[in-house]
Amino acid sequence: MAEDGILKKTMLAGLGIYSITREKAQEIMTDLVKRGEMSKDEGAKFVKSVLDKAEDEVAHLKEVIDKQVNQAITKIKPTYEEEFKKLHKKIDKIAKDVEKLSK
Repeated sequence: MAEDGILKKTMLAGLGIYSITREKAQEIMTDLVKRGEMSKDEGAKFVKSVLDKAEDEVAHLKEVIDKQVNQAITKIKPTYEEEFKKLHKKIDKIAKDVEKLSK
C-alpha cells in the first residue's frame, strides 16, 4: 500500500527532525556559552526547552499519522468484511452440497 511508505517516511522525518534539533540546539548553546552570552545553566535550560518543543512536535506528528492510518483502515475494512461474508456464504453452500451428496 502506497500510504504505508508515506506514513513511514513521515515518521522517520519527524524523528530525524528531533535528532537534528538536538544537535543544532547543543551547537548553538555551546557557541553562546563560549562567547559568554549564556551561562552553562541557561544553555542547559535552552536545550531542554528546544527538545521539549521537538518532542511535542513528534507527538503531534504521531497523532496525525495514527489518524491517517485509522482512516485508511476504515476505508479498507468494509471491503474485507464484504469479502468474508461472500466466502462464508460459499462455504455454507458447499457444506450443504457435501451433506446432500453424502446422504
